[in-house]
Parts: sequence; structure tokens; C-alpha cells
Amino acid sequence: MLLALRLITRGCNGGTLQTQGISKVFGPRPQWARALYTSPSVAAMKVQTAEDFWAKNKRLKRPISPHMTIYKPQITSILSLSHRASGIMLSGVISGFGIGMLALPGSYPYYLEMVQNMQFGSVLIFAAKFSLALPFMYHICNGIRHLVWDLGYGFTLRTLYKTGYLVVITSIILSIIVSLL
Repeated sequence: MLLALRLITRGCNGGTLQTQGISKVFGPRPQWARALYTSPSVAAMKVQTAEDFWAKNKRLKRPISPHMTIYKPQITSILSLSHRASGIMLSGVISGFGIGMLALPGSYPYYLEMVQNMQFGSVLIFAAKFSLALPFMYHICNGIRHLVWDLGYGFTLRTLYKTGYLVVITSIILSIIVSLL
């Protein structure tokens, strides 16, 4: 219906409809007619380029969208970024380890025995275990926090900070426990 009204009113000049040389005068224009005459067509909107957009924003002295480097680091943003980073790192390490074990000659027990024969100190072994366990434990603890959010709990600012600190402390404690095994 709207398309039909738009096609009918395209030939209007000052309230007259010209069809095949016959002019028919309308009464006062309805309110919707102004929108039909003044709304830009889709083709006209596609003509606007990105340069026009940036030039207009520069002329009006509008600020550019802020980048995350201008924000003060908060525990919520740090935990969000580190959750994503730990997930990417864990998937990369596990995939790399699996592909490496498939590509290398010998089997996993052969390489495990080779590392045991190097006789690293207990402090170095604990540090290696801790560095492997911490991202895993953090990702699990923060994943549980996200599951609680999916249930609709813990969205107040105070609760966000409490659970954030709880995730960090719990993941460190669990990593120490796992590293001591």
C-alpha cells in the first residue's frame, strides 16, 4: 500500500497530480505526504561515502570513539580480558601439544622419561607446574562465575568485585594445590 501511495505521489507538483496531461487538484495534503516527499531514497543514502562521514565529524569537532587504552583498568575488565586470553592460550597449548606428539618420533612416555632424566630441581618443576596450572584453574573458576551470571545472579557492582577477587584467590590456591601433587 505504501509503495502504491509513493508511486502515485511521485508525480505531484504542489498538490497536483499530472497523469497523461490531465491535472487533478488535491485538497490539503495529508500529513504522510510530506514524509513521502522529503524522505531520502535508498539510492541517495548509499551514495554517502565514508569520507563524508569523517569530514562531517571533523567539522563538528565530534570525538572519535574511545579506545580501551584511555580507560582506567578495573578488575572487571582485567578479568574479562584475561579469561579470553587464558582460553585462547589453553586451546593453543593443548592443540600444539597434541599435534607435536603426533608429529614427533617416539611416544609420550619416551619424552616424559627424557625430561625426568634431566633432573631439574624441585623449585623449577613446581614453577613449571604452577605456570601450566594457573591459566587452567583461572579459566575454570571464571567459567563457573560466568555460569552463575547465566543464571541471573551477581550483577551488582559490589558482587562483581567480590566474585572477581574470589576467582583470583581461588585459582591461585587451586594452582598451588595441583602443583604440589
